[in-house]
Amino acid sequence: MKKLILSIIIVNWNGCKILRNCLNSIIKLNKAENYEIIVVDNASSDESVEMLEREFPQVKLIVNEMNYGFAKANNIGINSCFGDIILLLNSDTEIIERGAFQKVVYFLNNNNEIGILGLRLVFSDGSEQSPGGKFLSVWQLVKYQILFLDSPIFYKMRNKLSKKKNDEFYEIDYVSGACLFVKRKVFEEIGLLNEEFFMYGEDMEFCVRAKQKGWGIGILPSVRVVHLKSQSTKKNFEAALTNAIKNNCFLVRKFYGKNKALIAHTIYTFGLLLRLFLAFFRKNESPKSYFKIISNNFKLQYQLLIN
Repeated sequence: MKKLILSIIIVNWNGCKILRNCLNSIIKLNKAENYEIIVVDNASSDESVEMLEREFPQVKLIVNEMNYGFAKANNIGINSCFGDIILLLNSDTEIIERGAFQKVVYFLNNNNEIGILGLRLVFSDGSEQSPGGKFLSVWQLVKYQILFLDSPIFYKMRNKLSKKKNDEFYEIDYVSGACLFVKRKVFEEIGLLNEEFFMYGEDMEFCVRAKQKGWGIGILPSVRVVHLKSQSTKKNFEAALTNAIKNNCFLVRKFYGKNKALIAHTIYTFGLLLRLFLAFFRKNESPKSYFKIISNNFKLQYQLLIN
């Protein structure tokens, strides 16, 4: 058997259409040399499994008996793959550049100190989105939750003002789990994704552990990937946002202690109240959903206090 260089792991949950587009984009623009594709299905109730078996027989399919969430499903895929480099790829992404994987493999093989790599993430219209960022802090939460500085508009403005060349590699604290290349050696040294995180926050927590072990983390913006973003969130907005807030507050507690975690919780609550107000004026947003999330958020405060 020819040695595998790259393993591509995609977690799917009721995403038949976007999964098909993702797989077609990979196969169309990248020669089937030295890479494997593994789809881990989290007990989808749509036509995902049937579509995969019918249209993509070359893809290794693992069907879970229930929805295990993002971290655990990816770990199942990681334990089943053989590549020296492992790509965790969201099903709502599309590869748009020919030979993208060859460029990444070449870069990682020639930069031994880099253990985790992300690519340039763009929306379907070509506009920029954040491929990662700085580790979570109270100030970061103020900027994102209250000042809305994580919005696509502000990110695009920031990117234009940046002195970095468009195709110049740069280091970053953490890479978004939407498109996350990891050397196998990193997993062997620090372990798999933290399964306490059902979804959201596991990418940052993993990168923290990698940084602590001295691995470099960065972005290769010369290679673009379309990321539709938040497709899983749209299916269950309330649960997804509640989960994201919970995970991030527990990350802050892990990094900085209980008091900072409670401050983070307060910032999130204020941010939710702002979004509740704006939801009355925005299309496709329900104030009722934010009321439920705020209610869940007060339960989280109790958990932060007693744990």
